[in-house]
Amino acid sequence: MTERLVVLLSGQVVGHLERAASDDDPSFSYTAEYVQDGEVALSARLPIQRGTHPAKRVKPYLFGLLPENENARAAWSDQLGVSAEDAFGILAAMGWDCPGAVQFCREEDLEDLRTRDGEHHPISDTDIAERIRALADEEPSWTMPGEHWSLGGQQEKFALAKIDGRWHTAHGSAATTHIVKPGIRQLHHQALVEHVTMEAASAVGVVVAKSTFTRFGEQWAIVIDRFDRSLSGDRVLRTHQEDFAQACGRMPAHKYEAGNGPRLADMMRIMTRESTGLFDDRLALADFLLINLVAGAPDGHAKNISILRAPGLTRVAPLYDLATGLAYDARNVERSVALSIGGERIASRIRRHQLRKAAETLGLDPELLIGRVVGLAEAFPKAFEESLEGIADSAPGAQEVAERALPALQIHTRHILDRLGDH
Repeated sequence: MTERLVVLLSGQVVGHLERAASDDDPSFSYTAEYVQDGEVALSARLPIQRGTHPAKRVKPYLFGLLPENENARAAWSDQLGVSAEDAFGILAAMGWDCPGAVQFCREEDLEDLRTRDGEHHPISDTDIAERIRALADEEPSWTMPGEHWSLGGQQEKFALAKIDGRWHTAHGSAATTHIVKPGIRQLHHQALVEHVTMEAASAVGVVVAKSTFTRFGEQWAIVIDRFDRSLSGDRVLRTHQEDFAQACGRMPAHKYEAGNGPRLADMMRIMTRESTGLFDDRLALADFLLINLVAGAPDGHAKNISILRAPGLTRVAPLYDLATGLAYDARNVERSVALSIGGERIASRIRRHQLRKAAETLGLDPELLIGRVVGLAEAFPKAFEESLEGIADSAPGAQEVAERALPALQIHTRHILDRLGDH
């Protein structure tokens, strides 16, 4: 028997997922009305068209909406009585508040989704602290376990809504406004490291999602403003988004370029075809490359950069999940970036030649790109230091992070500048 899910964008029915059996991956079709009048595509890989998008094109988009963390998916699986690999089944039950403006429901639930008021329930700092504490059950370390943040590469997190200055949980079709991340629990003070890296990047002119380092009871977390949400009075509005792994048709397991993930050229091809502000998006992709290099951030993969989609607008979103790895030992690992620059990922091998090749891929003047690296490398360590100083009196671990990260960051950026003197 065929199963169907209704797919909505910003509350409008745009199409349906269909599958013939519970172990099948679903196909997707836009409605005839949306093909005629719709403006916002579900994904770059699922353009608005007549006919059916096959399951192989749909699957990466759907799995990109689910938690990467296997424990989180397993918990959902047990709760819902479906396989952890059954994206259709999970979204049938949990798809009323997804990343972006997309929602999923069974046809018999459509009226409830569209007419029922979303419910926001106040939650205390004590209860938030308890949720954070429940995620922290391993002894942290100052040693990175591999080339990137962790072998699994997934952070645990949860979402809340902040309305009229108070925190709320979202229920049913209600939307959230913020992401709360205690940080990678295996690494000391990683949430603080991420916040300071993000704030320093903003200070040197990189467009990033706003973050705060926030205390809930005795627990601390980085809290990130969702760029796919906005407030209108007490209503939370959704803006559609997809990450570049979804846009390039890659499963989450293939988010790293080294693991058959998207390359800069793949990202640039999509934006050349779809961007409504191409020059600025060239610069945004350039900043994504360069700030990960300058900050010594190891996880600038395709799921950590996204596209915002709205009527008349397709743009690179503010950057997020940016965190230096220089506060941590990386034993037997040469520092690298996740997305290659001119074909090179090892930081010590990236010179003017590689930057010129990256500029060619981006369609930018090479000297503009090189000048941007110089400016970032000169300014970033000071911005990082000032961000830490701003919270040193309140944030636990600030002094330790400063002692570990700042000398390494100063050496790292000086080496970048020295290498750019080589022709």
